[in-house]
Amino acid sequence: MGNIATLFYMPLVALVVGAIAGFVAGRWLGLRGLLWLIGLTSFAALVLIVILATIGRGEEEQAFGPFIWLTGGVLPFLFSVIMGGVGGRSLASRSDA
Repeated sequence: MGNIATLFYMPLVALVVGAIAGFVAGRWLGLRGLLWLIGLTSFAALVLIVILATIGRGEEEQAFGPFIWLTGGVLPFLFSVIMGGVGGRSLASRSDA
């Protein structure tokens, strides 16, 4: 039952936290901070993809953890950081005008 809760709540938490982080980075840290956040998240996704690519035949059970972290945590976080950053940059430019 614990795995089911993790698989269900992990993407939702990643979306909410990513949206807040992207909004804060876009609104107050500026474009440079937002790009750093997107870059670091993309690097984490790349590391997980490399880990998944190096899993050999017969070792499929080792792929469960990195796959869950990639699809349930990092990719939803990256998507929501981008969307929150767009919203934060929009509000930052609106307040400067």
